[in-house]
Amino acid sequence: MSKKVLIGAVVGLGAAACIAACAKSGKCQGDSASEAKTTVWDKMRQGMEEMPEDFPPRVMFDNIEAAKANTDEILTLLKEEAVATTPAQ
Repeated sequence: MSKKVLIGAVVGLGAAACIAACAKSGKCQGDSASEAKTTVWDKMRQGMEEMPEDFPPRVMFDNIEAAKANTDEILTLLKEEAVATTPAQ
């Protein structure tokens, strides 16, 4: 492996670690109480809405979002079923 590739990978991983640490601590973001904090998923959704409907990353994102919604619905139904089948004490 080339030294340039190795150095680039190390720098990239270092930058990713710094960004993750900064995001986790909350110091990178404005700490205004009036601002609603957006999640990474919401930021991605905003970016995907600007893309054309048939753009492959948007199609994948829409499919993932649909699967996530289905999973949330299934979990809700399973919890309701578990509560309904639990014997009263």
